[in-house]
Amino acid sequence: MRTNIYTIDRFERDFAVLLLREDETVQIDVPRHKLPRYVKEGTILSVFSDEEGNITNAEVLEDATESARESVQQLLEKMMNKNK
Repeated sequence: MRTNIYTIDRFERDFAVLLLREDETVQIDVPRHKLPRYVKEGTILSVFSDEEGNITNAEVLEDATESARESVQQLLEKMMNKNK
C-alpha cells in the first residue's frame, strides 16, 4: 500500500482533481464517492492506494488543511494591505 498527500484543487462533475503536495504538477482525478463527504477545495488529504494505483482510502488532514488556509489568508491580507 502507498500513501501520498494531496490537495483538492477543484471538482469536475463526479470527480475531484487532486494535486500532489510535493509536486503540484502531478494531478490525479478521483471519484467523489472515494473521498470523505465533507471535503471541499483546499482540503488536504492522505490518500492510500494499492500496488496498482487504485485509491483504497482517503483521510482528511485537519491540521494541515487549517494551517494551509491560515497561510493563504495571511498572504491575501498582506497583498491587500500592500495595495493600499
